[in-house]
Amino acid sequence: MFVPRGLLVRSIMSIYRDESPHVTAKAIECLTNSGETVLRSSLKLHSLLLLCFALGLCFNAVSATISSEQILLQSKAQTLKFDDINTSSGFADIKTPYNGFLFEGFFAFNPAHPRFKGIISSHDLNCAVSKPNALYGTRDNFESGQTSSFERRPSIRPANRNETFTLHAFSIKPLDVPLGLVTINLQGFRSAADDSLEWSVDFPAGFHDILYVQIEEFSKQAWTGLRSVELWADFHHGTVVMDWEFCLDDISVELTMD
Repeated sequence: MFVPRGLLVRSIMSIYRDESPHVTAKAIECLTNSGETVLRSSLKLHSLLLLCFALGLCFNAVSATISSEQILLQSKAQTLKFDDINTSSGFADIKTPYNGFLFEGFFAFNPAHPRFKGIISSHDLNCAVSKPNALYGTRDNFESGQTSSFERRPSIRPANRNETFTLHAFSIKPLDVPLGLVTINLQGFRSAADDSLEWSVDFPAGFHDILYVQIEEFSKQAWTGLRSVELWADFHHGTVVMDWEFCLDDISVELTMD
């Protein structure tokens, strides 16, 4: 069975774990002049009901229009779940392209697969937000023996070079961190060489719930017009810095033709 080196390293390190409405209401009071005839009062009430009915129709029409526009805008985005990939052996390659995107440095994996028992903690089964699969990322996924000094990182990019994309949201976490902390980094690249976006988040030692990231809200920037996004994780403990594994799932993206 293929087991990435990162899983084995983390399994060994784990033995060093330290065990030691407000709700407001507006009241409407209807007053009638006691001197008016019953007929005039009835006509006024009837007119008021007709007005309310007309306003209600207008409101519903406006609401329906807004809802239709929202559905239309949202339909441009797609959420990549990876659950249609066959992970019967635990890990699997991601077909090229996958829903219009190329994934490098990632494998699809099923964290609950029986072959991972004792390798992946039960606390990390939440990697797969939508069952059964998620993505497993690490710089170790690239073939060893590279002669280039350029460090390759797991990345996502459109299969069509004439397209860019918007990154809306995703779910992410490092696998078991026995000590120290892990920083997960994202860097988005646009057409201009000097135009990039960056964001990172720290996870202290221990097991973690998967983090749902709405990237514009978290980074205070819209991740639009992207040519690629790179993701990587760094383990820190004292002076030690090394690559670490992370899982990624339910990526909300939107392709745009240049």
